Amino acid sequence: MSKKKLPQSAQIGIAVVVLLVLAAIGYFGLVKPQKGKAADLSTQIAAQENQIADARALLAKSKDAQKVRVADLFKLTKTMPDQPDEAGMVLELTNVARQSGITFDSIMPQGSTPLSGYQVVPITVIFDGNFFQLTDFLFRLRNLVDVRRGALAADGRLFTVDSIQFGEGKRKFPQVEATLTVDAYIYGTGATVSAPPQATTGTQGAATPGTTTPTTATTTTTPAPTSPAATGAAGASN
Repeated sequence: MSKKKLPQSAQIGIAVVVLLVLAAIGYFGLVKPQKGKAADLSTQIAAQENQIADARALLAKSKDAQKVRVADLFKLTKTMPDQPDEAGMVLELTNVARQSGITFDSIMPQGSTPLSGYQVVPITVIFDGNFFQLTDFLFRLRNLVDVRRGALAADGRLFTVDSIQFGEGKRKFPQVEATLTVDAYIYGTGATVSAPPQATTGTQGAATPGTTTPTTATTTTTPAPTSPAATGAAGASN
């Protein structure tokens, strides 16, 4: 019995179906996973490109920033000494004030505050002068330490102005009375600057520092006791 051949159209249809099945198997088994990997790689590449762009931006910013190329030990020590020197701080502030035409009414260093590797010493200064002298003083104080052409320039120690308050001076406008808190710096946290003694308010009758409380002496006279015999003799004489 001979087998009956399939029509040619049926054979072509079967062949097309087989090819479609093979194509589907190849797509889902090979192509689609690779597309997923390609998408993941694209995401990773985009993230890397963003990181490179950020790094380039930081590099450009650092190139534009002014750097200290030369800073010898002497200048650094002059800018931030490693020993507390209250007299030196006061003397340097006084010299800057004198160059600005200012005379301090009061100057008082406070106790140092240790921070990370250094100390801050607040100094309270009060003066009575005009506004232009105050501006000149702040300008000179700021320029004691500077970076010029990439090199550290130190004409004195480092000071920063923490706070400033001013009002009308004793001789009226344009004179001003200014109170400034100027911070000086000490390298290291070994030797510290002690806080000045604070005046305490005592109870009634207690003396405060710098004052004298007068003392009044009171003398009490007690009559001498009289004996009975003396009393009797006095009565007999009467």
